[in-house]
Amino acid sequence: MPTVSSQAVQEAFARWEVAQARPEDDAQVTDLCVDVSSLTTRTQSTDVRFSITVDGSETEVEATREYPTVKVGYIRVAGSLLEIDKLDEAGRGPFVDPRMVSDAHQAASFDAALPGSGLVQPGHSGIETWRREVDYFLQNTRFDEASPRTLADALLTLHGAPGAAAAGIALRTCPSRTHDYPAGGGPVVGRDGGKCPDCGETLYLADVLRTHEEYTPEGSNQTAITRTMNIAERLMTLSYLDLFYSEAARPLDAFRNTIFVTDGPLALFGGLAPLKRRFHDYLQQLFTWSEGQGTDLPLMVGVEKTGRFVEHAELISELIPEGHVMKLTTAYINRITGRPDGNKYGTDEFYGRRFIYRTSTGDPLVITVPPKAGVLPYEGPGAEDLNNYPTLRTICEVLDGVRTRLYPNAVIPVALAHSSAALPLGVGQSVLRALAQKGVGLPENTQIRSRPTFNR
Repeated sequence: MPTVSSQAVQEAFARWEVAQARPEDDAQVTDLCVDVSSLTTRTQSTDVRFSITVDGSETEVEATREYPTVKVGYIRVAGSLLEIDKLDEAGRGPFVDPRMVSDAHQAASFDAALPGSGLVQPGHSGIETWRREVDYFLQNTRFDEASPRTLADALLTLHGAPGAAAAGIALRTCPSRTHDYPAGGGPVVGRDGGKCPDCGETLYLADVLRTHEEYTPEGSNQTAITRTMNIAERLMTLSYLDLFYSEAARPLDAFRNTIFVTDGPLALFGGLAPLKRRFHDYLQQLFTWSEGQGTDLPLMVGVEKTGRFVEHAELISELIPEGHVMKLTTAYINRITGRPDGNKYGTDEFYGRRFIYRTSTGDPLVITVPPKAGVLPYEGPGAEDLNNYPTLRTICEVLDGVRTRLYPNAVIPVALAHSSAALPLGVGQSVLRALAQKGVGLPENTQIRSRPTFNR
């Protein structure tokens, strides 16, 4: 009560307003909206028969209740294939046929455990253990059981070209945290790692990700675990892209028939952010290749389920006509996020640009779509020109046909991938805790404390 009645607290609230509130002038929204059917495209939505969606989940649990600083991280990433033709057929009657929906969906997933605070490999510090385990994860995780390719292969491909992986990657910083390398790049590391020429530190391919920079030996490593999951999702998607390009009998048809969906924006944050340019460059090479074939590919989109932009899309959805897409200019983004005028939003993190699309049924979707070859999504000339996003119309039309009401603003490919990737909450956390105890040899009687009882 003293806090609620405090004059200083009341005065503080009086000085604030919500940055992303609905604009006072409706024209600030409507002037940015365009009918999707007016956009040009060389790829027809009717050709799209499949969606490949990648989603992941992560959690960090206490290994014991008695020693909560000992933590373990779990990651699960799933790739989901949906046959859109079968999905359409399943819904043609008065009721949806669940067996046909099941037949239309296939999923492949992988799991990993990562050491949190208080867990080490013998003879190694906590941060060394983290680096070694993330490298093991990359080197030994295949994106699909039917393919010998690993996430390490995908990381090297990301630094090479479609169908041609790089032999090694130049590090930008030394993982010893004692010095940086010259601007032109430091030692090159491949699958077998190497040694720092300056301090002798053992180097791993995983050091390219720089997740160790957010590792803490005391406390939560949720951020580092999330970063690892995020890059694993992106590398899994890239693995499918590169598989289509290099091994499909008819790669152009394979790309034309498939939409690639990522849960969340096409962006990387924190220590992973520098890799966004590698993803941008890789996609630019695919766009250049497809332009030579007279089309615009690949069809790639990020779909957001939560976050500030999803909330804002709900707030202004009635101002966007159905079947229209809203261009989010940098000036508009700065206004709704509370950033200063002239702020260069997204230049360091995004390899696609955000849009709000209101479907034919009235639901707003926040999507991220990469630009055509020669254009950056948030910097330079043409970044805000809709003509520089030639796959936008096709992507919107496909997403319009795979809506679901399982949760707000959901599309079926993401919902199915999420169901395959989701880690358990609630009681399921106790199971993961018990697994951690067995794995590191802790007494099982530390598993769960019984609920206390009280005498009247």
